[in-house]
Amino acid sequence: MNGNNEQQQSGQSLVESENFRNSSFGYFSKLVDKDLLETIFSEFTVEQLILYQGVSQGFYVMLNDDRLWKDCFLLQIKGRQEPLRYQYNWKYTAINYLYPEKVSKTAFPFTQLQFPKFHSMEIYTRWLRRHMVVKEFGSDTGLVDHVDSDKLTVQEFIDRYERPSIPVIFRGESKEWKANQNWTKEKLVERVGDLTFKITHQSHKRIPMKFKDYAEYMSTQLDEEPLYVFDEAFGEKAPDLLKDYKAPKYFPEDLFEVSGKERPHYRWIVIGPPRSGAPWHIDPAGTSAWNTLIQGKKRWLMYPPNFQPIGVHLEDISEKFYGSLPSLLWLLEVYPYLPPDNRPIECIQEAGETIFVPGGWWHMVLNLEESIAVTQNFCDSQNFNQVCEELSLNKNEYPQFKDYLLKQKPEYSDKIQQFEIVESQMKHSFENLKVWEPMVKRVYQKFIKSHSSEPVEVSPPISGQSPVFIVNKKFVVKFYCTEFGGEDAFQREVHLYSVLTDQLKPKFPQLLGKGNYVDLLTDEEKLEQESLQKPKEFVKPPKDDDKNDKPCQDEKCKEEDDKMVFKWKWPFIITSFIEGINLQEIQLVPEAMDFPYPPTDQEEEEEEDDDEPPKVDNNALVDLLAETMMQIHAIPLAQTDNNPFLLDKQDGWKSWKENLKLLSKKYRSNHYNWRGMPAHLAPKVDEYLDPKSLETLIDINLPPCYIHADLTDENVLGSISKKEQKKKIKQQQNGKKQQKRTILSRLSNGKITKHDSGHWKPEHFIDLGDSKYGDRWYELISLHLSIFAGDKKRFRQFLAKYKFSANDPLVSKDLAGKSWLDYYNQNPISFIKRAMGYTIIHHCDAFTTILRHFPEYRNATSMDHFAKLIWDLDYTETNKL
Repeated sequence: MNGNNEQQQSGQSLVESENFRNSSFGYFSKLVDKDLLETIFSEFTVEQLILYQGVSQGFYVMLNDDRLWKDCFLLQIKGRQEPLRYQYNWKYTAINYLYPEKVSKTAFPFTQLQFPKFHSMEIYTRWLRRHMVVKEFGSDTGLVDHVDSDKLTVQEFIDRYERPSIPVIFRGESKEWKANQNWTKEKLVERVGDLTFKITHQSHKRIPMKFKDYAEYMSTQLDEEPLYVFDEAFGEKAPDLLKDYKAPKYFPEDLFEVSGKERPHYRWIVIGPPRSGAPWHIDPAGTSAWNTLIQGKKRWLMYPPNFQPIGVHLEDISEKFYGSLPSLLWLLEVYPYLPPDNRPIECIQEAGETIFVPGGWWHMVLNLEESIAVTQNFCDSQNFNQVCEELSLNKNEYPQFKDYLLKQKPEYSDKIQQFEIVESQMKHSFENLKVWEPMVKRVYQKFIKSHSSEPVEVSPPISGQSPVFIVNKKFVVKFYCTEFGGEDAFQREVHLYSVLTDQLKPKFPQLLGKGNYVDLLTDEEKLEQESLQKPKEFVKPPKDDDKNDKPCQDEKCKEEDDKMVFKWKWPFIITSFIEGINLQEIQLVPEAMDFPYPPTDQEEEEEEDDDEPPKVDNNALVDLLAETMMQIHAIPLAQTDNNPFLLDKQDGWKSWKENLKLLSKKYRSNHYNWRGMPAHLAPKVDEYLDPKSLETLIDINLPPCYIHADLTDENVLGSISKKEQKKKIKQQQNGKKQQKRTILSRLSNGKITKHDSGHWKPEHFIDLGDSKYGDRWYELISLHLSIFAGDKKRFRQFLAKYKFSANDPLVSKDLAGKSWLDYYNQNPISFIKRAMGYTIIHHCDAFTTILRHFPEYRNATSMDHFAKLIWDLDYTETNKL
């Protein structure tokens, strides 16, 4: 009976609350409280807040919300120069600031009227956030190294963190700073209390406030998003503060120093109470930053450049205004629902520690305690290209920086030239046929003479990193960018085409021509290029010219922008075009997990298609791969001077060792950027695989050989046995949800269908641009994780089909004539270890691929466990995410 009475009372209370709300808000009751506060009432002036709180009891409660008063008041006084002083709460502060003669201080603090029938979850959660204690809100995940500065040299920092663009925290770098004693809140009040500092709140970056008043605000405020000192001119206002610290030894240079008075803002004093912080943002101009915490405790969250945080809207990318939620609100309302593969990199910064944030990285900060810090942004030789790339988006900033730099540091002329070669290649989108089509046609007409009279139809580039165009659906023209292999990739691809055996040639496109595009230019065009590339003297534009940052509207200027400037020679090949459907279109990779996670609403089942998608002919796939790989691996090394793989005639592994050195410099950075590795395992990678001894991965039981090195589902082409295959594939791509895609990606399971729509059968391979001469083990990574989608049944079949040569004297006697499966069975643990090692350093994002197919692998408890899940042919688990 008591339970029934409680339910009746609860129901009656809800009815009374709804009736109260309807009578208080009238037509406004149709809107939820969040919309009322953030969309309508937030546009009120202070005068309107005072006026309309007398409309009704509901308006009184709503319009007395402290955050609402704060937002409306700060918006109203934006741009005013009188220093702000906070007292009691934001209502009193606003009235006292605007009408100092009309407010009675004796009336504050006052007791607000109470209306028990009024219920508002929005008002309640705002109150909760204002009173939230955040001191222990978050923990260090171990993804960011904490290192003692006396144990890390400058060169080690560059090699391990700065060059690969990986964040790190140093301990002890500031232990000798005077700021440790002089920058307490109380001592700063004594030294700079009467100075006016710039205070930040959301989009308001210049709220003036005397520091003694801000210190009082820190001690008395109850804001869910407190005001934050973020002043770039503190050194000019209080020069003595600059004597209390110095840049850490890892950051000895800032190339913006050459700009003199034009130097952009680069140093800030940063002070704030608990709950204050910075929302998601990227630092300006591609600069990196260091931040030393003098007092307090900070929670940092970061994403690499290619990840856009959920909840961030790029409202104005040129102004770097991202429209992000405040830090605390994002952590409470977005963070708990992030999928496992979309969690940020986190760390806790304690007093005395310095964090390095690489350029281009998204980061968010929440102060867990009252915090005082100093931070500086910089450009040095390591992030130079990134800074130049950002500056080049503005037609004045880059030329000005370049002019200053070369006058004072002429040694940077080579770096400037290298950047401009790369920048010239990326100036025009690969989809911009107005620029690229004339180049493609000239290559086509040069090498395909018999078809020169035909109309030439150029299709936009195929997916990939370099511009690849299809001509008349008969030929392919591929250009090589320096960013993605450049001259090396061109030479490797051309060379491997030249050594393909008669058995292999039918399986690959036919090479029809090659060269450098600049060699095809006429004398007149070469003269024009000399004119376009002639250095232009920088003329500083007028300060008040508001068109400085805008693209040129002049017709001549537009015409020049549409011209390709050939600072790069643009190597190219032209090959035959192979009509086919790649495996990726049949065997779909599941999409990333959805936000919010786990899904809150059950997805509706889609209507079944009349026809099931094509099945993969797995026997044909395994047979073709095994046959082709054995044939490629058996090609003898060409002993010619122009062989790009022949680096040392005495050491056949030399080329592969050099490749391992390149991979060793990139794989840690790749994993940070790809985010495929389970977060809890990422810190353990170096324990599993020593980066200083990668050459131990080389299998000396097998000789080095040519390898394709990019055996992915995109590079295997085939055909479907039925005529309407293209239509069905398109329907399949457009209509499948994640669960079904996961099923489809494991076609090898042999799902029985009512309507057999045919089989996809592999026939050809493409793209030799990543080919290498080295360890055939490297071939297994993309083959197993991409082509076989991690399916151990198909992988086992491949290993059984692949036979090592019985006639090659360099093959170990124990392996001659045996299969790779025999090799696996000899020592499964060694096989798994080597395969996992190559997976870790692989240039393709192998872990993201395998975890899309098998999300339950994220539950791996260790690197050894993770390796078994992927590579142990006899190991299975039933637990799922």
